[in-house]
Amino acid sequence: MKIRKLLVGTTATLAFAPAAAMAADAVVIAEPEPVEYVRVCDAFGAGFFYIPGTETCLRISGYVRYRVGATSDDGLTDTPNFNGYAPDGWNKETRARVNIDARQDTEWGMLRSYLRLQSTWGVPSDGAVSVDQAWISLGGLRMGYTESAWGDTVSGINTTGTHSDGALWYGDQQRHLIQYNFSTASGLFGVISLEDDALSGEGYMPDIVGVLSYEQGWGGVWGRVGYDESFDGFGASIGLQLNVPNTTGSSLRLIGYYADGDHVYGTGSSYGAISGGMGNAEWAALASYYHQFTSTVGGSVGFEYFNDFYAGNSSVSTGLNGYVAELSMVWEPIDNFEIRSEVTYDKVDTRDGSVGGFLSFTRSF
Repeated sequence: MKIRKLLVGTTATLAFAPAAAMAADAVVIAEPEPVEYVRVCDAFGAGFFYIPGTETCLRISGYVRYRVGATSDDGLTDTPNFNGYAPDGWNKETRARVNIDARQDTEWGMLRSYLRLQSTWGVPSDGAVSVDQAWISLGGLRMGYTESAWGDTVSGINTTGTHSDGALWYGDQQRHLIQYNFSTASGLFGVISLEDDALSGEGYMPDIVGVLSYEQGWGGVWGRVGYDESFDGFGASIGLQLNVPNTTGSSLRLIGYYADGDHVYGTGSSYGAISGGMGNAEWAALASYYHQFTSTVGGSVGFEYFNDFYAGNSSVSTGLNGYVAELSMVWEPIDNFEIRSEVTYDKVDTRDGSVGGFLSFTRSF
């Protein structure tokens, strides 16, 4: 009897042992890690999102553009054409641009960094990608490599030149700079910019640009002064934009320029390609009108007159005058896709005029 009880107890123990062991060694399935999805950042406008794990907002934008153009300029006796196209054939260009814009609110104001990558193919081979602009700003302080304050947009008004993509001649250039920007709720805006002079002249002394503007719903006014330290010369510009009432997007723009020599703060032109070299004009006047015909179609006309060109890199007058006229049409059949055409006519004293123009297709994002 004792032997039978022992066998029954042993059998029961063996029967329940696996179950007990399984209970002791049960597999525990780990809970999935929480996923931090990208959040929309609406503090700085459309297109921004938070970099996961940070309070920095990021926006990636840019465009791809294809352009084909031609000119009547013979490259010899005609006035050089505005776009610098070669004669006797189609001039093709493809450009890709990517902008990376990072912003963050701080107790010192908005902290921002901006990077522009760009590549342009003008011949049938791969174009080199380069950093076209890179700068940092904190509050009103900005430093880096970007558009000179002499040709940059002022506040919310595009003051760079005419309404076209080419914008005619307004002294556009990019410089290393340190600048301070300020604005008020009343529409006043100003800039003081110290700009690199490439170690010319007194290498420790920068070029200096000052800008002041006033903007309201009717349009705006602005003025600029630039001092080229190495040339020891200055340029000045004043401008006015009037928005057309009850016609959103339409406006008239007038700008005047003065320079005391052929330096970086004058109004450049394509006429420097003429044998012997002509520089900036002493005086220049620009007028442009843009009209938004429909929600998808717009167009502009522009004209710029140059009075008394300087000889290249000097303050010596050549006594020559010139002008350039343009016509621009733009059609945006769908959002972020633009078809544009621009035609210019260039003329300088003692030379025949030349016509140039292009058709471009741009996909923005």
